Amino acid sequence: MKGLEIVSDISKLQVLSNKNIFWTLKELQKGPLSGIELGEKLGMKTPRVIYYLKQLEKFGLARQIARKPVRGNREKFYCAVAQEFLISAGLDDMDESDSGMNSSLSNSYLEYFLKRDLDMDLDEFARVILNDYLAIQPEEKVVIAFEEQNLGIYKKIVTHLLRIGANYRTLFKDNLIESEMLMNLPEKEIRIFYNNIAETVAWSDAWINLQRLVIPDEEGIPKERLDFITKERRRALSGINEKPNTRAIVISIPRFEEKFHTDPNILEKLTTFWKAASVNSDEFSIVRDLAEKIRDFENFSIHTGQDNVLQMRVDRSKYFIDAGPFSSSNVNNLFLIPSGEISFVPYLSGLSGNIYMDHCELDYAEAKGIHLQVENGIVTNCRIESGDNRLEEYFRTSDTNGRTISQVGFGLNPATRSMSYIPKLDAKVFGSFHLAFGSNLALGGDISGYTTWDIIVEKPEVISNNKIILNNGQYHI
Repeated sequence: MKGLEIVSDISKLQVLSNKNIFWTLKELQKGPLSGIELGEKLGMKTPRVIYYLKQLEKFGLARQIARKPVRGNREKFYCAVAQEFLISAGLDDMDESDSGMNSSLSNSYLEYFLKRDLDMDLDEFARVILNDYLAIQPEEKVVIAFEEQNLGIYKKIVTHLLRIGANYRTLFKDNLIESEMLMNLPEKEIRIFYNNIAETVAWSDAWINLQRLVIPDEEGIPKERLDFITKERRRALSGINEKPNTRAIVISIPRFEEKFHTDPNILEKLTTFWKAASVNSDEFSIVRDLAEKIRDFENFSIHTGQDNVLQMRVDRSKYFIDAGPFSSSNVNNLFLIPSGEISFVPYLSGLSGNIYMDHCELDYAEAKGIHLQVENGIVTNCRIESGDNRLEEYFRTSDTNGRTISQVGFGLNPATRSMSYIPKLDAKVFGSFHLAFGSNLALGGDISGYTTWDIIVEKPEVISNNKIILNNGQYHI
């Protein structure tokens, strides 16, 4: 098996447009498999899988390597011709100068078929992000950090920045940050590193980091070190924001690789995602106005059934409005894409009651029908009706910090009205309510952790000052 195969023939792209053939190839990249084994892994009938294997073999993407006995029959075994594939055709205006931006087969496939099946214009999407969503002006000095690795989409964003007259520089690569630098450098040198970032905009109109700035959620990394790096990073971004006519922007567009290859409904979900991500500035004015009104409330009673009521009070000085160009925070500018929510740090004293929640996604595994018992901000009991039981295990085995509610929030995105089961989107469903666990440092809280994850209820009844302010997915404020 070769290390790399460049896919430059449109006929091969057309073969891969069949998602079942694509999934078959991805399984073969992991190692040799027979038709029977592939059928079991993919949940398909063997004759259908054999057809897919012959198509992959015909177009030079997989090859037969052996015949071995399997359950009394001599089966043919196949493997992919390469461990990794790059697509260099099929994406518009991909030329030699873009070769360094070619992403993996996963990302390129995602882009190519977003355009083909969803009629998604990535250039237009980049324009919406920059002009409507972030309201970037040509004369502005903008430092943009991308928290995820959808490089093909970011290539479009960079291209559009150039069109409006901004310059950019790539300062470092992903593996340099995660492996060689931040994980191994002394704290003094990490400070110098982030100080240099803060000073960069003095000589660059726009600084674009095409890789992640955040540290991955890896076991074995001391929590204290992650907290230190998070603090220094935030300080650098704040330093940039303090410069005249300068903004520091962190963009987070979720990756879909894992779900994309295993979820038969992924195209429908991606349609929902991009629709929610592409709302214009007028629609986000609705988000901003709603968020400002919600911020005037301090006490909430969340009802999700007759015996399910959660009482809470929020710290109105510690909040985050995620509303595109109207985002506001007392810490830094972070633009999750798609946006549309307001989150608070709750006062733990008095945050008590029983509540039924619809959904939680934890490490690509879903739990549905979640019953929580909360006492002074700490989950004391969790029962789920269906899905991954690791959520119950989490609350049974975590320390107090892990079971503490770190954020509470309301979904405000006008383009998404029902659950999609996509991370970073369901918490923004219009009219929803969520509880979050993990770090709330970005909101001004004092809880730190490796990640943040949400438990969502889609259509609660929310009462404040004896008045219903949210009911059946509609705000009454």
